[in-house]
Amino acid sequence: MGKRVIAVLLILVMSFSLAACGVMGDSGTDKTQESTTKSEGKGDAWQDEAGGGETSGDKNGKYTIGVVIHTTTDFLCSKLKSYTDYMGKEFGVKFNYYIIENFADETYLSAIENLCAQGVDGIITTNFSGTAVLQGLKTCEENNVYLGVGFSQIDESIKEQVYASDYFVGGSYEADYQAGYDIIVSLIEAGNTNIAAIGYEPGITCHDRRWEGMMAAFEDHPEIKKAGEYRGLEFTKAVEDFLAADNTIDGIAITLLGIEYCQEPIRSAGREGEVQIAFCDLSENCQEGLDSGEVVCAIGGQYVDIVFPFILMLNTLEGEPLSDEKVEIPVNFITCKTGEEFSNYMTYLHEDGVYAWDIDELKQVIKTYNKDANVEDLIQMGADYSIEDTMARHGAN
Repeated sequence: MGKRVIAVLLILVMSFSLAACGVMGDSGTDKTQESTTKSEGKGDAWQDEAGGGETSGDKNGKYTIGVVIHTTTDFLCSKLKSYTDYMGKEFGVKFNYYIIENFADETYLSAIENLCAQGVDGIITTNFSGTAVLQGLKTCEENNVYLGVGFSQIDESIKEQVYASDYFVGGSYEADYQAGYDIIVSLIEAGNTNIAAIGYEPGITCHDRRWEGMMAAFEDHPEIKKAGEYRGLEFTKAVEDFLAADNTIDGIAITLLGIEYCQEPIRSAGREGEVQIAFCDLSENCQEGLDSGEVVCAIGGQYVDIVFPFILMLNTLEGEPLSDEKVEIPVNFITCKTGEEFSNYMTYLHEDGVYAWDIDELKQVIKTYNKDANVEDLIQMGADYSIEDTMARHGAN
């Protein structure tokens, strides 16, 4: 009980400090004054009000799992939350969402402390990376709370220590390096020869790896001109500046929601039909862009990432972990290069009520329902994830 009281007091102190200092972006603006999110398309930084309050799943569930995430309202994360609601109601789990306003280590650590103080049984953090994971895990250990990580790999420098903890259940991540490489190559294959590269500010593992993949593709294709590089938070302004400085740019590659940040500046510059876009993270606007040819490649579909730390954690909470060895599950991205591919993604993977794996399929990797469940089957799910695989399993003609 004493630990819980101390944790609450620490949270109050940290919250006051963050509120007093504000969270500064690379432009010098105070992010705590902003209220826009990616889904609204009005701002360049991922923003949402900090704190908890949102839930999904079974409100009277046997277990409560906290989810640390930057929003629940955009195309990706609203679907992720919907999936937890679907799974939680079937498997007796309540999910408490803690919305973070930025990706600073201190923000993650405060969220973990807060959720532990609430008495959750486990926490799944998204995009949590770097050595701060060890600090977060230590807090979980002190409160007998399990930790899983999604959208990111554990840093090699701390992996041995993290894996040694009884409270780390495992994690999942996407092939971000390959995704970055592929969006550059897709622009080259579409005939673009002068490509601007835009990325999220350094420090988030998934975006750092996408950026590394983009840079590797430029190195492997010296015949292609790199118009310039930008890494920060003012993505729309970066596009505007690139187009104003060089009227020969014909391609833009970006490590996140490209169409939201690129389409309007291209139109404003009078370059519609002349500049093509490739990016990571899908949105509802991809259909139009892929149909028109403005978008040559859109990579995403990673809402399913939540399944893997959840399955690992649920088995652990039930006292029957899938494996004695810790594991992080590689999960495929969905790549859409045509309007038909995106339409199939929406129909079989993203529309209301459809998910990559239904309840009966998920039960096959939960030992409560299938005593033969094993971690190799879970790894295979991540490796097989695709539009085609889902269509085959769910009865598409």
